[in-house]
Amino acid sequence: MAILQLISLGFAVLSYLKTNSRSLKLFWQFIAFAVLGALTFEVVLLAGTGLSQQLLTDFFSLLCYFFIILAIETNPHLSDTPLNKYISGRVPAVFFIVVCFCYFVLLPVEFAESTEQVYSPSAFFHLAISLLIFIRLGICSIYCQGRFWISLYSLLSIAALLILVNKLSVFFPNELSAEFQQSYFAGLVQLVPYFTVTFAACITLNHVTPPTPVKKHTYPELYILLLVIGLVVIHVVGLELQLSYITHSYLQSLVIAFWLLTAFTLLLFITHKKRGFSLKLKRQVAQQSAELNEYQQITQQLTDSLLNSEDKAIVSASNNAILTASMSGQILSANPAAVQMLQSLEHELKGTPVSALFSADEQMHYFFDFQSNVYALQRKEQGISVECRAKRCDGTDFPVQAELQWAERAEQPLIVITFINLTARKLAETKTLELKDKFIANISHEFRTPLTIINGVLDRYLLKQQADNEHKELLTAKRNGLRLVRMVEQLLELSRLTDNPQLSLARYRLSTIMAMPNDSFARLAKQNKLTFSADIPDHLWLDCDAQAFEKILFNLLANAIKYTPEGGSIQVKAYSEQDTIILDVIDNGIGISSDSQSKIFERFQRADDDKNKAIFGVGIGLSLVNELVKAHQWRINLVSEYSQGSKFSLSIPQASAKEIEAETPNSVSENEVSSLLIEQQHPLNQRVAHSQKVILVIEDNVDMQSHIKQVIEQKHHCLLAMSGELGLTLAQEYIPDLIVCDIMLTGIDGFAVLKQLKSNELTAHIPVILLTARSDLDSRLQGLNLQADEYLSKPFNQQELLTRIANLIESRKQLQQSYLQKFKQSEKTARKENCVNKVSLLTEDSTEAQSLDELFLEKLQAAVAKMYMEIDLGIQQLASEMAMSERQLQRKIKVLLGTTPNNFIKEFRLTKAQELLKNGTQIGIIALDVGFSSQTYFGRCFKETFNCTPKQYQQDCVKNQNMK
Repeated sequence: MAILQLISLGFAVLSYLKTNSRSLKLFWQFIAFAVLGALTFEVVLLAGTGLSQQLLTDFFSLLCYFFIILAIETNPHLSDTPLNKYISGRVPAVFFIVVCFCYFVLLPVEFAESTEQVYSPSAFFHLAISLLIFIRLGICSIYCQGRFWISLYSLLSIAALLILVNKLSVFFPNELSAEFQQSYFAGLVQLVPYFTVTFAACITLNHVTPPTPVKKHTYPELYILLLVIGLVVIHVVGLELQLSYITHSYLQSLVIAFWLLTAFTLLLFITHKKRGFSLKLKRQVAQQSAELNEYQQITQQLTDSLLNSEDKAIVSASNNAILTASMSGQILSANPAAVQMLQSLEHELKGTPVSALFSADEQMHYFFDFQSNVYALQRKEQGISVECRAKRCDGTDFPVQAELQWAERAEQPLIVITFINLTARKLAETKTLELKDKFIANISHEFRTPLTIINGVLDRYLLKQQADNEHKELLTAKRNGLRLVRMVEQLLELSRLTDNPQLSLARYRLSTIMAMPNDSFARLAKQNKLTFSADIPDHLWLDCDAQAFEKILFNLLANAIKYTPEGGSIQVKAYSEQDTIILDVIDNGIGISSDSQSKIFERFQRADDDKNKAIFGVGIGLSLVNELVKAHQWRINLVSEYSQGSKFSLSIPQASAKEIEAETPNSVSENEVSSLLIEQQHPLNQRVAHSQKVILVIEDNVDMQSHIKQVIEQKHHCLLAMSGELGLTLAQEYIPDLIVCDIMLTGIDGFAVLKQLKSNELTAHIPVILLTARSDLDSRLQGLNLQADEYLSKPFNQQELLTRIANLIESRKQLQQSYLQKFKQSEKTARKENCVNKVSLLTEDSTEAQSLDELFLEKLQAAVAKMYMEIDLGIQQLASEMAMSERQLQRKIKVLLGTTPNNFIKEFRLTKAQELLKNGTQIGIIALDVGFSSQTYFGRCFKETFNCTPKQYQQDCVKNQNMK
């Protein structure tokens, strides 16, 4: 029993949680409380016996009856919202249960003279309340509508009936009652009510949103009267028959009197409330009738004025521009909104034809020229709505939606024309398209970093793998990775063309500019077992952007090869026709149906034929072709037949021949076709020597950072920085030989890093390669203007990155030699400069701005000149004078001059010693004056540097002076 009660309680709670109806939710809430009370009673029942057990039973039964009656009186079948008329249903029922409990249970227990008078009256209480519940559920099941409510109330009525049968068994004869209590039927009678509650809850769960209840009239007065009559009849019959619940106390009669008084009070309150509601409703109906009559009179007046006056046919307060016109198309009137939109006064508009308000190429310009259009408008009740372009008095046009309606009136029909300005909507649509293109461009930039990592990892493994199955799978992955790169490039190109199509036009011979694409696609066609032929005459010239033209040709030929099965043929033909070059790309592939040809050049559109569905594509290529053709102001046509093949014809204005042909830029098709060809790669057998150079990589993507490190460490040492701030710190601390920096970094971006590197004398000499996914021209120019040494876009080729690093390091070596020679030359001219220093200070001649590296060398030379005579001068004292760390000073001098600080000091001292030896000063004194600790060490260093002893050098200088 307890398990079944728990199950029914769970389903009741689920019904309460799942249903959306507030009244039905309240209904199941009360049912759940009733079942919970019964379950609690079963638990408490185990602890008590005798009279206290009987009272406890009656008390918990009273609690359950309370919640059951409250649930029934919720009336969920009458309204979706719980009824607030508690006075009409719940209050009388609750009072009736309390009165019955006092009458049948409390008073008999108090005044009972025998055990029978203690237990027997409670049976009458349960019988009376069970009968009331059964009758109320039966009435609800009869008067409700819909299968849902009938099923719900019918199941609950069965439960109430079984409870009633169980209560009636007490009044059977003793033998029959005992036999009934011991039968299986008695157990079934106790269990089935909980089954029925569970089934009713399941019905509610299957209809989470039950059918909308239908409101019906209720009669609370009759309900209260029946309850009053029922209890009075029970009392009278009990007195006459001297039934067991009758006591000799006057309190039972007092309870009956209290119930009669309460019922009378409730009836008076309900009657008064209904009367007040009826009076309020009558007042509302009378007020609405008066308002309706008033509105009808106003409507009739407005209708008469609209039908009989063209001046009043326009609502002046309307935000839309409204005109009236005659059947011949002459403007009769205009409202203020129309005057403002068309920027013409009303008297200027009156009498003018409507066609003057529309552009000459719009269909509305000719609407009133044909009387059939006017008759067609008369037949259409909804009128005619056309999106077109209107024209103001100053000749400017703007997008509008023109709505024409036929208006009958007593004197003459009118045509009402409403203009809705679409400028804001068109601007919003344009902005939306721009945002979409910007989103595509941004996400394409984001694709570059993971594609660089993927292709780089594949390249490393391809170099290691031999020609086996794994090698073929890696080739397939590499080919598709390059295909993704090509798609990203096309998306970016499409976005750039949409924003600002800029072309670099030059004159080329058609056969020259098509040589590389033809050769590349001939190899691709051979790989796919296709026949490829090209017939390009030598005398055809054209003006175009070479790379844009190659992209057009690449996409047309790539599509032709993709959609042509094995054994097919691809033809490229060019010929001139009335100063126009016709370039045809012909294939005998699967073709394109006529329905798909109209949208094949639209962005992100593909032919949706059955044969095309099996071939991957997103419709970027031909859209890019269309944009590039429009940018050149050319034309492209398509002739295709399903299952027969296609011919794309490009019409290009023919240019005159030139003696010197423009230089053809690097072919883009060679790189793009490599993503379609199966290239055989072989591992490198020779080991590349390590350069021992230090390369700093500033990159915030961990995977990209790891990939670049693996590439660079093939030849150089590598330092890593996760942010621009850390990169600047490491650059100043380690003075690397080269820096590879991303542009899009967390914190400060790559441009800010580059600017700070080039403005700091410690790091100004370090070459910087900007490695980024932003390959647009503006970003490239910004980086180059900030003195970036190289600009490499992602995805990059590993060998290209290593080659550019090697070239920059080699150029820095040459720069070192240049600085060293310049330093030595400056030593020779130092004396002369000192002589003319005072004169130069008096002149106003401007000198060229020195670089930070030159300023550093001058600062270094001044510091050494100040301290070179000190014997213990070393890198520590020099670094302190230069306000740098020893490591920074050592790396800086090493990079700029290719020597160490100690060697630099020694060379400076020997140079000064040369000057003193020429003057004939004593060698021992010279050695001490220039900072050497002993004459012997000075002589050894001098000989190692100049291949002669100080004495020999001094004698040679004397001989040269005597000869002069």
